[in-house]
Amino acid sequence: MANVGIIGSGIAGLQLGLGLQRHGIPSTIYSERTPEQELARRLPNMVARNGQTRARERQLEVNHWEAPERDMVRLSMRIRGMRQIAFSGCMSEPAQAVDMRIYCARLLEDFSARGGRVVIETLQSKQLDEVASRHDVLVVASGRASLSTIFPRVAEHSPFTTPQRLIVGGVFRGIAPSEPRALEVIVNPGSGEMIVVPMQSFEPDVTGIGILIAAGGAFESLRHIRHDADPRGFVEAVLGLLREHAPTVGDRIDSRTFDVTRPEDLAYAAITPTVRRGFIELSNGRYAVALGDAHVVIDPLTGQGANNASHGAAVLCEAIRTAHGFDRPFCERVEQEIASYVVPVSDACNSRLLPPKPHFRELLAAASEHQTVADLYGEGYSHPNRFWEIASSPERTAAFLSQFGHGTAT
Repeated sequence: MANVGIIGSGIAGLQLGLGLQRHGIPSTIYSERTPEQELARRLPNMVARNGQTRARERQLEVNHWEAPERDMVRLSMRIRGMRQIAFSGCMSEPAQAVDMRIYCARLLEDFSARGGRVVIETLQSKQLDEVASRHDVLVVASGRASLSTIFPRVAEHSPFTTPQRLIVGGVFRGIAPSEPRALEVIVNPGSGEMIVVPMQSFEPDVTGIGILIAAGGAFESLRHIRHDADPRGFVEAVLGLLREHAPTVGDRIDSRTFDVTRPEDLAYAAITPTVRRGFIELSNGRYAVALGDAHVVIDPLTGQGANNASHGAAVLCEAIRTAHGFDRPFCERVEQEIASYVVPVSDACNSRLLPPKPHFRELLAAASEHQTVADLYGEGYSHPNRFWEIASSPERTAAFLSQFGHGTAT
């Protein structure tokens, strides 16, 4: 029976460890933080888990936050500018947002309570040979640069060498949820994007707001106002941006109570989207398999990073369960199977960091006119690979839109 080492206690490493437990396969999770330390840290990210990820959580019996009244059942898109586009698509598999500090702390507790071994240690790349010698297969599921960069970058699917957005994200009180509850994306061409999600966090009825700042745009002012230096000025700046550039959200804000929930509930990030090889051979002849952010880092714009990580964990779990050995052919098969899903999802996100191509603009315009197309977009959150099959080429988009009497520009 395999003995698996998993470096990283984010969604990828935790779901892999919990999945292996279901099949009686022992594993050790090397975590940088205890559950208590996870709960006390600064907000690392904001995650909306799609229907597929939530289905896997039910299988793993870690669906601790089931609350249909808090589900997001629609994906609302608004593109501002001279030719505004707005639509709301149904998600038949509702999404949900839980503060990932709470999520990861609880799943780490679940793993330990079910007999899993947890080692609290911050590992460095120079230690991988020694750690790998303790296990039949070693999985690196940490996006920390000192570990993830051991896997070679795949230039073909990594078009950017610098971050395309500065991200300011936080948990806020004083915003009424949309009715019905939705994951809202507001695009301001040339300035950036705003992502708004109702969240379950450390206090009830809060909202996650991610502001993705494009260089030189109207959101730039937020770069220069730090909450720790000027809390009131920061909150007023966010309020002003929402009212001017996301008025459908701004109209739901109670200015008397609008505020960041706590100073540690803010995050600042600048992410370079990158696809890396799915494994490397270590100097001792063993292999390390990349998972989650160690394999593919996706810009937060489409909200698919954690969902990709969950998918990869399920694929790797099944591969380990049925493996007869952990040699290069095993690693190559796993890499190919995971990449066949997660790399197209990454390509789709990268395309949206650039001005939209004519056929994609036509698809968005059709979504504002036909609910069926809008619902396709909404379903694309749970099944981004299927949506990208239609949206990735003018020919496939044209074939899809022809049934609605639309032709596409070329």
